[in-house]
Amino acid sequence: MKKGIALILLIHSLVFAISPALRMCTETGEGTPATAVKVWTTSITTIHNIFPIKIGGVTVLNFGGLEDFGSVSNMPLCVCQDPFPRVGVKISLWEPIAFLEVTKIPSCSPSLGITIPPVTPYGNKAFGGQDEGGEDQGNRHSYQFHFIKFNPFLILGQFLDFVCLEKSGSGLDLAYVSEIDPLWQFDVWSVILNPEAILVANPIAQLACMADSTAANLGFPLDILWWCLGSWGSLYPFTKTVTQGINLSSQMAISMRAVAKLHRQLILWGSVGESGLCGTYPMPIMMKSQYSLLPLHPVVHPNRIPVGRSVMLWGYKKEIPYVNRHVYVNALYRKRDCCAF
Repeated sequence: MKKGIALILLIHSLVFAISPALRMCTETGEGTPATAVKVWTTSITTIHNIFPIKIGGVTVLNFGGLEDFGSVSNMPLCVCQDPFPRVGVKISLWEPIAFLEVTKIPSCSPSLGITIPPVTPYGNKAFGGQDEGGEDQGNRHSYQFHFIKFNPFLILGQFLDFVCLEKSGSGLDLAYVSEIDPLWQFDVWSVILNPEAILVANPIAQLACMADSTAANLGFPLDILWWCLGSWGSLYPFTKTVTQGINLSSQMAISMRAVAKLHRQLILWGSVGESGLCGTYPMPIMMKSQYSLLPLHPVVHPNRIPVGRSVMLWGYKKEIPYVNRHVYVNALYRKRDCCAF
């Protein structure tokens, strides 16, 4: 028994010694239990972001004027066959489903308070390391992401019989780690998942993103402009590389690229509109308006933010130069339309 413990400690020490990024995770105070407690506590205290709640198309509960959009018809009743035939009432709310960690420190997870073991055959690039020639060339920077399923209702034991809420899993699961995904590391390889990026890689398509930015700043983004992320830049490619520097916009863009990638891989499904009343459905092209992000770490924001909204409207004092540009955590909220009974 003692030899087994000693071997585990030795392996851990060797891994920690050969990876400067792993050491940085602890040195910056990110991968610690205290940070994890802060993230969890903050996410629960900001649970009011599920509002507004609509029943039969009528808003019955709201908090602080949280934003919403109409996604189903005004007909209050609905009919479903799955999981059993039923007549119900349409209910809409914003459901928290995950933590999205965006990190320049490979394998660093502030939400879990640990350093994720670096299991990868792809070398330093897969750890979020610098691109060849250095990341500063061409102002190119790279981020990794971790998708951690987080269902506070399930953890708290509330609403377990509510058919409209996600009930799979244990409430907290490390579902996706980009460090081990080769398609996330290289722009060329990402074409396997997003070949349509070639269609919008031109000035005219990118100029259209101005309309998406305007719409996001006034309300919600334009889903018809699926290649745009409003004021956060372009949705493509589905990789770690951004060119707009190290800032809040970059990490928000990476967060939504991660969501779009998971939709393309059918890990995330659609949950909004008439099609979502009886259950989630395949959505290989992400519907941007279905999601909102709530910054939790390093600086919390009280209300969820529609995709693409300029940081000039909400990012005041959310960025501390040279201090908190390593790891970010956002709570992912999903619009949920459901036929409840």
